[in-house]
Amino acid sequence: MVIQIVLAVFLSLVFGFGYLSGMIRVMSGLLIGFGVLTSFFFGVLFIIPNLQEVVGTPVLRPGGAYPFFVLALVLLGFIAWLFTRPLKPAPEEPMGSKHIRCFAAGLLVYPVSLFVPAFFLFPSSEQRLTAAAATLEVQVLIGVLLFLVGMATALYLLYKATRGTAPGQPDMMRRFVLALFAVLHLDKMPALITYLLIYSPETGIIFPQAAALALAGYVLIGVFLVKVTGDAHSMQ
Repeated sequence: MVIQIVLAVFLSLVFGFGYLSGMIRVMSGLLIGFGVLTSFFFGVLFIIPNLQEVVGTPVLRPGGAYPFFVLALVLLGFIAWLFTRPLKPAPEEPMGSKHIRCFAAGLLVYPVSLFVPAFFLFPSSEQRLTAAAATLEVQVLIGVLLFLVGMATALYLLYKATRGTAPGQPDMMRRFVLALFAVLHLDKMPALITYLLIYSPETGIIFPQAAALALAGYVLIGVFLVKVTGDAHSMQ
């Protein structure tokens, strides 16, 4: 466990320094690539039962793996778009209080989008005993949609924050926001929600499509990273 924590901290710092040094496109490609690997892993998990024993936790409910593979292909398209799209640096906006407010609001909304939907994603024992399975599944779906809406709002606010520029350093906020985004592992939130939906022992009503929909949050992250990367004035 200690080694895993040290590795996670080390990798987050590597990504952070990579963004600060100007390697925006490469680092963004790697972050989206993690989403591809995660989607592929969960897809394989549903079609190879023996792998469930290897990872140590069985999938609570079997289901179709195709949504995860479709998502992996979509994210691969984002990586191709990231490295092939023409670069059109965004107009410079002098750094001001609105950029700071957007940055603070984005950092606030991001964790809220995780904790508020948890009330819908993981029903209480009393609810599981009294409510119909169909009702619980709709509740879980609402929780996933709230999570996606909250994350989209947070990413939009963070994108607005990246538009701030300083004299001689047009990409200052872009590098800083993306570096903090990577250091705090905010890009891993869809994977966390998906993991909890698939493996949580508290609920037996989870279906794979809901987990795949939560993992589709990587599409929002892909749009965010591609857009910020395309707006950058200088990249290595």
